[in-house]
Amino acid sequence: MARKGIFYVILGIIIVMGFWALVGMYFSELDPIPLENEKVYINEAFGYKYIYNENLELNLSTEMIKTEIKNSDMKIQIYYDNFKDSTNDTGNLVNYGNKHIDDDNEYIEFVLENTTRRYGVKTVTTQWKRKKINSINNDLNYYTLFQYIINSDEAYSVLIKTNKEINYKDYIWKIGFTEKTKKASDLDMKKISPERLPEEETRAGQLYQEIFVEKEELTWGIFYPEANKGNYTDLYNLEEKLNFQFKVLLEYKGLNTEAYSKLFEIQDRIIEYTFQVLGDNSDSVVMYEILEGKHDKLINEVAEEIKKYHGNVFFRLNNEMNGDWCSYSAWFTQTDTDIYIEVWKYFYEIFKKQQVDNVLWVWNPNWGDFPEFKWNHYINYFPGENYVDIVGLTGYNTGTYYKYEYWREFEDIYDPMIKEYSNYFNYEFIITEFGSNSVGGDKALWIEKMMKKIKDYDINVAIWFSSIDYDNQGNPARVYLIDETEETLGAFKKGLEKYYD
Repeated sequence: MARKGIFYVILGIIIVMGFWALVGMYFSELDPIPLENEKVYINEAFGYKYIYNENLELNLSTEMIKTEIKNSDMKIQIYYDNFKDSTNDTGNLVNYGNKHIDDDNEYIEFVLENTTRRYGVKTVTTQWKRKKINSINNDLNYYTLFQYIINSDEAYSVLIKTNKEINYKDYIWKIGFTEKTKKASDLDMKKISPERLPEEETRAGQLYQEIFVEKEELTWGIFYPEANKGNYTDLYNLEEKLNFQFKVLLEYKGLNTEAYSKLFEIQDRIIEYTFQVLGDNSDSVVMYEILEGKHDKLINEVAEEIKKYHGNVFFRLNNEMNGDWCSYSAWFTQTDTDIYIEVWKYFYEIFKKQQVDNVLWVWNPNWGDFPEFKWNHYINYFPGENYVDIVGLTGYNTGTYYKYEYWREFEDIYDPMIKEYSNYFNYEFIITEFGSNSVGGDKALWIEKMMKKIKDYDINVAIWFSSIDYDNQGNPARVYLIDETEETLGAFKKGLEKYYD
């Protein structure tokens, strides 16, 4: 009996020790310990820590949006999403956000998707690789995406880009979850400032001085569709009614259009030349095609035509890139915003080689991120301080024609946007396009209030989109016309009086 008792005591000790060993293993996974050649980054606002090799460099310049850790062989981007006050959830983050990862095209090869439980939470691992693109310096074309789903509201995403394939099992454990002890506003956010301004002796430099340095009053512009087709009569008639000439005219171009703009024929105007990569090709491959040089002929023609224009140009490339209605959004490039940036630089270098000296480069996100995921935040698309001259703002009062849209006053749109952008950027701002629908409220009153409010903003240019958006059946859905009624025309004319030369 004594021997039997001793046996049970020893067995009990072994079981207890084994239990605590398993508990220790679980909590060591929950709170990973760095090895000798590793460092640890702790984000106290978003509640996580990340273990990384000491030969990687930590970049916290946009810590409020993402943490970036990188060297020449690897780039790690960490995002925290909280959908508590949003219509989104973590299911959308995975299912909708990753919709294009397994696209069937010549550039992307889907590798694996694995769902398991890590640290007690659902973890989705996705790997894919992309055809290497020679125009990208040290192209990181192997991708691993970890998504740690805490609950329906909270998730952490870790995107790892490398120049060779990695074993995801070596990296899945590198994140740990901690208590949130700070506010997001306590995190770093380096204010982005231009590192160079256009040289004053160039035409672009003279335009910059004229509009953003010397002139105190707002410069007005307009989009008028018929003028873009070469019919200027209606535009001139509108200007005569308003007793006002718009200084800036808005143009839209794309991969399936000719480079020349008929607006170049109108004298003494600035052209906001908007080039959108919306060609006839599959949405998921257009950006890669550009970087492989397949559209160089048209891009060079655009540069040549703009250079020949006697006037000046705001060149707005791939605007509203943080909207999933644009094929140049990272939603179509497997959540990789760097592809957008590389395309921007690709255009820039062609213009530089062509010695185009009459262009100010306008970078222009949409007022909201769609989808509203951290990897799609507009800051992630910024091409760099050496490649942007002006930051553009876009926000419309779309009215109530569609059930998911609502009436917004001018200040409801631009007060929060200008406040946020001013915290992020030391750049000059322009409103690249805006307008008000007539469905859902008093448009004339909206214009009247807008004209009083806009002078309070540090805005140098504002361009009204005087056109109509139609629904799928061809019915007017959003009517932005200045001269829709005598009342709207009168309100605009009265507001312009203070800007008469």
